[in-house]
Amino acid sequence: MSKENTKNLIIETALRLFSERGRKNVNMDSVAEACGKCRRTIYNHFLNIDMLYLATIEYELDKMVKKLSTIQEEKIPADEMLRKFVHVHFKSIQQATERNKTLRTTFYESYEEIDRARRPIDVKEIRLLKNIIDQGRTQGIFDLRESQWTAMLILYAIKGVELPFLKHSIGNWLEKNEDYVMGILQRSLTKR
Repeated sequence: MSKENTKNLIIETALRLFSERGRKNVNMDSVAEACGKCRRTIYNHFLNIDMLYLATIEYELDKMVKKLSTIQEEKIPADEMLRKFVHVHFKSIQQATERNKTLRTTFYESYEEIDRARRPIDVKEIRLLKNIIDQGRTQGIFDLRESQWTAMLILYAIKGVELPFLKHSIGNWLEKNEDYVMGILQRSLTKR
């Protein structure tokens, strides 16, 4: 088994264990036993259980980035790409936390930890958003000077709504009023 395959096996096993047992009831020994590897192999990939947990968060959120990446391959206007991006982002976060109850708990109890783990994911999402904005500029849909900063602001605004979305305090409202919310975002980007 390749080093990358071994690492993915460890992450997937840890993800399952964290979801089944909760974070506090999983250690490096239990991960090693569950994936049929020796402790040394686990430690060759991860310094400790906290690093492994952060890797499971990144692994889970990387699935979202893969979904988001496919949006740019579609032959649709940039404003529709942006709408789809926001929709897929929220749905992916919702699905990830439904699949993994420990991840959901971490979202509620220690969002800073989630934020630390997802920094590489943020970079990818900002790049995708920047590309959408640049396409919108080329298509004459968006009127902006700073696509990089705009992409960052959009992502941070989206992330700021994730927790209330997951808690359903505004999640249901956002789903019912998606056109209204996207209209606000798109009007701020479009030519007047």
